[in-house]
Amino acid sequence: MPTLVAIPNDPISAYLRKGEIKERYFNPGLLFDEVHLITLADRDVAPAEVQALAGPARLHIHPVGRPSALDLAGYFPRVDRLVRRIKPDLIRAHNPWLAGALAVHAARRAGRPAMVYLHIENDQRRLFDRRLRFRLIRPLEFYSLGRADLVVCVSRFLEDYARRYGARRVATVYNKVYTEQFFRPPPDGFHRPPRLLYVGRLDPQKAPEIIIRAAAGLDVELTLIGDGSDRARLVELAGRLGLAERVRFIPSVPHAQIHRHYHQADIFALATHYEGFCIPVLEAMASALPVVASDTQPLPEILGQSGLIVPKTAEAFENAFRRLLAEPELALELGRAARERAAGLDGAIMERREVELYRRLLAGKGAP
Repeated sequence: MPTLVAIPNDPISAYLRKGEIKERYFNPGLLFDEVHLITLADRDVAPAEVQALAGPARLHIHPVGRPSALDLAGYFPRVDRLVRRIKPDLIRAHNPWLAGALAVHAARRAGRPAMVYLHIENDQRRLFDRRLRFRLIRPLEFYSLGRADLVVCVSRFLEDYARRYGARRVATVYNKVYTEQFFRPPPDGFHRPPRLLYVGRLDPQKAPEIIIRAAAGLDVELTLIGDGSDRARLVELAGRLGLAERVRFIPSVPHAQIHRHYHQADIFALATHYEGFCIPVLEAMASALPVVASDTQPLPEILGQSGLIVPKTAEAFENAFRRLLAEPELALELGRAARERAAGLDGAIMERREVELYRRLLAGKGAP
């Protein structure tokens, strides 16, 4: 069986800390007998702690040090040497920046195919986040996307961005949510008081303050699952709005337990400035929750007609919440439609699609 090298976004310790250890994440369809993770960190976790990521395959984790401007040039030969020693059949990177550039460079030197995953529309991100470093890394996007044998987008929305940066072969595979984990019987009605749920980072991109402000005028409880740079500010905001007793902050929940929180909720909400996909939205859909989401692509693409799409304002979200609370049959209908749509995007379907792409690359056929 073949061997995979993957260069993830973050150290594996970060995946573990956030509870994002998912079965077969780096070994779809158990296609690989050996999985090597090259992480841009000085040290990382022991493979035994995260074996689930590779299924039964032999898992190796190779920290190659944290990147810095002073030794960036040395990264490429360092990774090249490691890849030549491993002799993989395929190299996979999880962003089009340094990870992607390292992957396509090493793949070309080793004569192996490289695939780069796209999770964010970075031009959209740059409109919101004006930090200089996001402009300076644009050449890496052109380099990695233009030289990858295949660019895998996690939504169709990302395909245009990939092609603008030179991608020759593009395929879409939605992020995998295995809907059976989230299945629940249709609810009998709302809790008293009704429960709103937000799952995501607490940072400026996700704009969770919009959800908090929208809840302020309603007799509801709100749970926010996630952590980030804005947590202290959001806790202070909830207190200032008189919501301290009705807003609960949970820093993280292991993936194996996250479905329980969806099952205890009545409405899921997400306001965000930019996205590439959004796993919590699909998890909420799989849980038959009515979803209120901002009109930020690709959220409308994911939801189809199964949720309420509104502008990114507290007033718009509050009005949507009021509508659902006043029309429980609409909430139930949207939840059923969301569950049906999520089943059509099930992780098993996406995994089979991903395996097909891998097999074609391994056979030298490119993307279908």
